[in-house]
Amino acid sequence: MKKFISILTATLLSSVLIQANNLNSKEIYKNKCIMCHTTKLISRDQKKNLIGPPIDEVMLHVKEHYKNKEEAVYFITDYIMEPNAAKALCASIDKFGVMPSMKDRMSLEEANIVSKMIFEKFPREAFSISEKKSREGITFETIDTNKDGKITSKEFQIFRAKRNHMDPESFKQDIYFQKIDLNSDGIMDKEEFKKMRAERMK
Repeated sequence: MKKFISILTATLLSSVLIQANNLNSKEIYKNKCIMCHTTKLISRDQKKNLIGPPIDEVMLHVKEHYKNKEEAVYFITDYIMEPNAAKALCASIDKFGVMPSMKDRMSLEEANIVSKMIFEKFPREAFSISEKKSREGITFETIDTNKDGKITSKEFQIFRAKRNHMDPESFKQDIYFQKIDLNSDGIMDKEEFKKMRAERMK
């Protein structure tokens, strides 16, 4: 009987701690993250009014690169504390720029708590299905508007702006194109496009 009570007590305590941790993570996110990374499911047209990418979008890209939870949480926590362009995974970096470091507003423990929470909850299935479906019709020719067999940074920027209902001039920089231009020759060839598409369609 005593053993049963001990097990029950431990189970209840564990449940309480998990609930407290979940509540804590939501409060941290609400107070320190949501102003830039909305949790609402929004349309592409609404995205042009945001000051940072929606968390569903962020986490879709994170999980495309990091399938393992431990690695993903480590990456997110590190990026929250020490963000820079070299680490960025989202193409939206060209629109919103590199996020400011949160190390003066959030402890490492808080960053880790939030990272675990957003890994577990995002992206939501509805967003993932919609986003991946929207990519299905994208071909090299869709972006190569002058049909010269190569995609320039400008062509890629115009395509992305049109897809997201944005003004091409609203992009602040061209970091993402430099990441997918693997041989740094200033253009995206078909092999580079295939690699990018394969990564996104996993």
